[in-house]
Amino acid sequence: MMILGFLFLLLAVWYWIRNRDRKGGKISALLLAVVGLTIIGFTHADNVDKQRAAESSSIASSKKAKSESISESKSESRDQAMDDATYTALAKNLTSQMANDSTLNGFKIAYKDSQFEVTVPTEVAAMTDNEQKEVYGSVINLLESHNANAPVSFYDQNGNPVARMTLSGGVKLYK
Repeated sequence: MMILGFLFLLLAVWYWIRNRDRKGGKISALLLAVVGLTIIGFTHADNVDKQRAAESSSIASSKKAKSESISESKSESRDQAMDDATYTALAKNLTSQMANDSTLNGFKIAYKDSQFEVTVPTEVAAMTDNEQKEVYGSVINLLESHNANAPVSFYDQNGNPVARMTLSGGVKLYK
């Protein structure tokens, strides 16, 4: 549409030059120029309206995305708090269950800083490496059987790290 307006302006200039000495030609050229400018003006106003609508739509979608992001992060923090509470309760429950198991008696499980911390009895620290790995593996399997998906670290009675769960689910002993 804008091109049509410019064509009217060019036609008006050409008509003006061609009919300089005639009064009717000048009036016709002036009318062509007014039509051309009107078309250009309306086309420009329409483009501005479309641009403003697009900008306001963009701003609205940006605000919506931002509010969704905020609500999503709030729900994630609620989920994390729920997981922390669930895992803490699970750790306490498993500690009391292990007191009744002859092989796992003396182990204490706590959930801190998004990981399970297992305190190992001194008898286990005196076992061979393979025996320790087997016992620690059974604790990891017990946690995984309760859908506990958090890292597991093992500590002696003094709080020194003795082993940890590997990414593959195995056990890495510290010496």
